[in-house]
Amino acid sequence: MDTDNVALLRTDIAGLRNDISGIRQDIGILEAKADSLETWRVLYLAQEDLVIGKLFGKIDELVTGLSDMRADLARMRGERDAERRISMMIISVLSAVCGGLCARLFHG
Repeated sequence: MDTDNVALLRTDIAGLRNDISGIRQDIGILEAKADSLETWRVLYLAQEDLVIGKLFGKIDELVTGLSDMRADLARMRGERDAERRISMMIISVLSAVCGGLCARLFHG
C-alpha cells in the first residue's frame, strides 16, 4: 500500500508541476499583453495630445478669423456711418443753398 500511496503522491506532484508550468506560461503571456497594452496606451495618449493640440490650434484660428471679421464689420459700419454723415452734410448744404436761392427769388 505504501508504494501505491507513493505512486499517487508522485503523480499528484507531477500534475502540480505541470500546472505550475502552465501558470508560468500564462503569466508570461499576460505580461507580454500588459506590455503591449502599455505601449498602445502611450501611443494613444500621444495621439490624443496631438489631436487636442490641433483642435485648439484650429479654435485659435477660428477665434482670430471671427475677431478680424468683427473688426471688418465695425470698420464697414463706421464707413457707412461716415458716408451717411457726409450725405447729410451735403443735403444740408444743398438745402441751405436752395433755401437761400428761393428766399432771394421770392423776396428779392
